[in-house]
Amino acid sequence: MFGIIDIIKYLTFISYGGFIISSITGFIEVSETFDLCKFLVSTIVVTNVPLIIYAEIVSYSKTDLRVIHYGRSYSQLLLSLMIMGLSNIGIGFSMFGITMFIANLLLGIFDCDDIIPPIIVNPNVNQT
Repeated sequence: MFGIIDIIKYLTFISYGGFIISSITGFIEVSETFDLCKFLVSTIVVTNVPLIIYAEIVSYSKTDLRVIHYGRSYSQLLLSLMIMGLSNIGIGFSMFGITMFIANLLLGIFDCDDIIPPIIVNPNVNQT
């Protein structure tokens, strides 16, 4: 029913939602005591996550799935490392994001679904 690619993709979208939640908690902590680093990280995450989700939904092509998996794992790693220091909620979602980074990276390495088998033409058969 569901392939491993679909399951990893949906778990990655859940982690993107967690990144937005942790950046909102970062904004809440900034409103209590101002910290420019937390403010900038929260702003970067809250603006980049919708752009990443939009890019994954709109320009999703199955021509080369490895590039998609590697790009998804790269964005997961960067965003996970950025939200790690925002709040306690950010640490939890960051660990989940690093897990999704490893899963997407391994899926990019070991995914063999995008290999097109060669078509062998039998010269002895009339193909009309």
